[in-house]
Amino acid sequence: MAEYHPLRTEDHDPTTSSYAELNAQAESRARECKIASVPNLSHVKLSDYESVYEPSDDTYLLLDAIGLDVDLGIYDGGGGGGAWGGKLQEEEEEEGGGGGEGRRRRHRRDDELERGDGGPERHDDVNNVNDDDDDVETITTLEIGCGTGVPTVYLGMRLREEDENTSRRRRRRRRVITHHVTDVNPNAIRIANLTAMRNGIPPSEFRARVCDLASDVINELDDGGGVVDVLIFNPPYVPTPNDEVGRDDGITACWAGGINGRVVLDRALPQLARLLSYPNGVAYVVVVDDNYPEEISRLMYERYGIVVIPWLRRRARNEYLTILRMTTTREYNMHRE
Repeated sequence: MAEYHPLRTEDHDPTTSSYAELNAQAESRARECKIASVPNLSHVKLSDYESVYEPSDDTYLLLDAIGLDVDLGIYDGGGGGGAWGGKLQEEEEEEGGGGGEGRRRRHRRDDELERGDGGPERHDDVNNVNDDDDDVETITTLEIGCGTGVPTVYLGMRLREEDENTSRRRRRRRRVITHHVTDVNPNAIRIANLTAMRNGIPPSEFRARVCDLASDVINELDDGGGVVDVLIFNPPYVPTPNDEVGRDDGITACWAGGINGRVVLDRALPQLARLLSYPNGVAYVVVVDDNYPEEISRLMYERYGIVVIPWLRRRARNEYLTILRMTTTREYNMHRE
């Protein structure tokens, strides 16, 4: 998220062998998982990236993590027992090890990304079921600091694709999906709306607003906690002096993370805990080793009963990017804070 970054030191190494092993498993997953396709961004001008974060290695790893869980069937709600059919589990299985260089993905633009002026064809009522409440599955997603909106749009496209594929095999409940995205930057919100439209996500499913972290979403949705099924957050994680955090609402706000790169993230974690649904909610959070992810994992479990594991991990130039996957083990209780 910045042109340069302090080199990693031994101080950032895991303090336990078990967490080091989790990191190794995450690196293996990242090598073996499918590379996600970036949504169409042909509507974005080069000048837009002067104020809005351009998708980069952290974005790509985030898409890969979401895509991996779709491929694993975690978002298949056909089995009952919650938004994801009770299938969300902490994946501790053995991964195919070693072998193969890390694959690089170019940021595809314009003609490389072009899939037609209207984006993917929209298919309403793909499951051909009635509107009886018993047949409706409500799914709520939230991305904090959405930038171009690529992660949420990718998730929406994959969920629609999954619905279409599943409906060919068996009858399933109709999904009603609402994607919420937030950003402090009005230009990011404008572009995120365009990204959704460009890739076939209808306005009825995509709600974008200018606000600080998830403040407006909490005000709108919160009924005591546990309303978001999928939460995505790529925070400003680069360590900087604290006075650089939030200096403006533009490009600096995308990467300046304060001491240990944690100032914005630490403000967001209580909101994440409050919003994430139980028992099948899942959050994807981007961190680097400078953010002390092992400490984040311990804090989230001790305070909120949220299990945090490194899900995908990949080296990008002089930093290691990790997607932390967070899942709930109990209902949120604000009196426990």
